[in-house]
Amino acid sequence: MLEDKVDILAFDQQLYAESVSLNERAYRVITTLQAKAEATQGSLLSFLASKSADEVVRYQAFWVANIIAVEAQPSVIMDLSTRLDVGYLQLDGELKYDEPVAREPATEVPNGVEPGLKVINAHLMWQAGITGAGVIVMGMDTGVDVNHPALSYKWKGNSVPASQAWFDPNTGSPTPTDCDNHGTHTMGTMTGLDPATHDTIGVAFGAEWIAAKTICSSPHTSNSISAFQWAMDPDGNPSTHEDMPVGINNSWWDPSITSSTQCNPAQNPYIDVLTAVEASGIGVVFSAGNSGPSSTSITAPKNVNLSEVHFWATGAVDGNNPSLPIASFSSRGPVVSSCLTGNSSLDIKPEASAPGVSVRSSIIGGGYSNFSGTSMAAPHVVGALALLRQAHPNKTGAELKMALYTTATDLGAVGEDNNYGMGVINVWAAHQSLA
Repeated sequence: MLEDKVDILAFDQQLYAESVSLNERAYRVITTLQAKAEATQGSLLSFLASKSADEVVRYQAFWVANIIAVEAQPSVIMDLSTRLDVGYLQLDGELKYDEPVAREPATEVPNGVEPGLKVINAHLMWQAGITGAGVIVMGMDTGVDVNHPALSYKWKGNSVPASQAWFDPNTGSPTPTDCDNHGTHTMGTMTGLDPATHDTIGVAFGAEWIAAKTICSSPHTSNSISAFQWAMDPDGNPSTHEDMPVGINNSWWDPSITSSTQCNPAQNPYIDVLTAVEASGIGVVFSAGNSGPSSTSITAPKNVNLSEVHFWATGAVDGNNPSLPIASFSSRGPVVSSCLTGNSSLDIKPEASAPGVSVRSSIIGGGYSNFSGTSMAAPHVVGALALLRQAHPNKTGAELKMALYTTATDLGAVGEDNNYGMGVINVWAAHQSLA
């Protein structure tokens, strides 16, 4: 991570103060970050380019947070550590997805509607004609089965070049594939509906989707940074924002971010990266993790906070039970002790909860399965963002997340707590609060 960087949090606040449009916001954020990278990375890139292929295996420059990923011999790393333009060296760690705690067979349900969709009141939005039409959502996961009948016709790549709708930093595959089922399942919860059977598994079945395959072979921190940067400008034109998703689902975690570094923007790359993504107008959503019921069990990088909804972590409830109990596996707050601020709303985790127990959704090959995990809860939130964006097209992803946060149905202890967060999201109430 380079020493010189944009104060993106202050810039984001400035853009809100100026009440800029989504289009202007995206343009100014992207071009400001790109200008900083261009002005400051040249010397370091020249140094890396001067080394032999044995000394420096590869390197990749990013503008999203003024970071350069390097694979090199120890001697080169030592040289980098002494450079004044290098602020911090961070291990390019291995990502892990939040493995579902249960996977059970299921079948299609003609004319069916998944119970969890009604739990968050998505059906009330549909009745009002709000299905996510004209909105894009994104999954950063194991990929997506683009041939699944509930998903194939919703891929944005059907109407734009595939490179603007699919990103594979590992193998460069030209069209969507899935290495595990996990990504196909989460995408189904965001957008899935089979038009032949009218089997509804997705919150925003009118939305289109794009995806990045980051959690497969060689899943590193740099892959996630690369995908976040791509999401900010899929068509390569910073003057447009219609190519950008309203929200990104992240059902994974990064073990390389430790408690000793995760609160410091100079040492935790995700702080600047996610702040930049949010500043561009996109809402970032994470699963809380499946390490409950012990306290302080939410995994990195979403176990810190800069605002009430910035590093949004989603807990899991049982949407098949009318009382909506919190799942035993759902990771609990508060934030890690080294990141405590004394502000209760910032220290409490998760932000809110959604159905995550026996959630039926799409899997590879055109079938369905019931998965349990906070990975299944988070895409409900991204789908809700798509519904809200259709109804409120001038709101940023962060503003839409705040609406979901403040209108959640309170469960558990009165008020915000470290099990449910603010409660279970209620997209209809969020919509009414913005009207």
